[in-house]
Amino acid sequence: MQKNVIIMGNDIKKESKPKKEKQESKTVAEALFGVTIDERDGLINNAYRNFMEKYHREPKIPIDKFKEMWADFEKLGLTMLKLQQAEAMPQLIDGKTTEKVLPITTEIAGAKINTEGKIALHKNKDGEVSLKLYPIKNEPNLKEYFGHVFTDEERENILKTGSPGTVVYAEFNKGEGKVPVLLTLDKDTNHFVAQRKEYIKIPDTFFHVALSEEQKQQLSEGKIIKIGGMMSEKNHKIFSTNVVYNAQKRGLELLFEQNQKKKLFPPKRISNIELTEQQQDTLQEGKAIFAKDLVDKQGRKYDAHITWNSKTGKLSFSSKDPNDDTVKKVATPEYKIQVAANNDGHKPEALKNVQGAIEKKQPNTPTTKQVAKQKQEKAVTAPKKKGMKM
Repeated sequence: MQKNVIIMGNDIKKESKPKKEKQESKTVAEALFGVTIDERDGLINNAYRNFMEKYHREPKIPIDKFKEMWADFEKLGLTMLKLQQAEAMPQLIDGKTTEKVLPITTEIAGAKINTEGKIALHKNKDGEVSLKLYPIKNEPNLKEYFGHVFTDEERENILKTGSPGTVVYAEFNKGEGKVPVLLTLDKDTNHFVAQRKEYIKIPDTFFHVALSEEQKQQLSEGKIIKIGGMMSEKNHKIFSTNVVYNAQKRGLELLFEQNQKKKLFPPKRISNIELTEQQQDTLQEGKAIFAKDLVDKQGRKYDAHITWNSKTGKLSFSSKDPNDDTVKKVATPEYKIQVAANNDGHKPEALKNVQGAIEKKQPNTPTTKQVAKQKQEKAVTAPKKKGMKM
């Protein structure tokens, strides 16, 4: 049976002339897949094995059906190398839409078109697998979806959360009738991703909260509900927010409010030092951490106690431990002059009142701006020569 690539929508955002490719001597397998058949099969086998080890279940797309799809991948200019680089294999073998946008080459009316989009493998009731393409569209269709006309409330929910907040009845094939599905708008491509309601599974727990039967029923119907008492996997903090079923991810999704999205978190890296999760948690609590061998902009090493402001997101450095109430919470002169001279380019004269500020460790090397300013000052204050007319 000959399979066709199904292109979802015709509003393509990017269009350009194909580049002329270099003619190289390749085998048929290498031309199609970017690798030899043995290498291709080895990579596919590894992808399936890694998936089962991680999720402890079989992917939705059988491995033999997946291997049959390579001719369709080739029609879109997608090689194994491109799929590997985009980390798209786990989503494809599980019947999901790729998370990343891929470079796509399609042919319409005999003309090649280069664009970008996402792809997915779909398995029907008969077990046949087809490749679906979702090229980037300029804007989503908020009027209707396969015979379902969106209400004003559904449109508002889609713009706000990406989901209509209810079950949608769509007729994909004429004569087969409408089927209940949940929709999620892919904001990368402006396409809707659908999942049939009969295949939706709501977990018993979500972020350590046991879901009631009522909550599970509401989520399976596409409703947006608020769940409290959830616990973060990273820092074990308790939080509450809205939750909805995401048809694209095939699972529940957290919908943070605007003020929650703007919440700041400590950096994972300071200068040349990678912070551990424990150090990030300490900064989050408003306490100081101690870091050795930090490197400034001039490549000089120094040690410092570091604190983090959760409101501004800025870091503060000190040679003394701010957690120790017995010491004065100020930086030492050595630290001040190193930051001033190496990072800020301040004149040493600006620190003449700081004890120990003028020392041999810091060379009196003016910055480029300082040199230009000194030349300007000399030109202004230079004595006039006798007889010179102004």
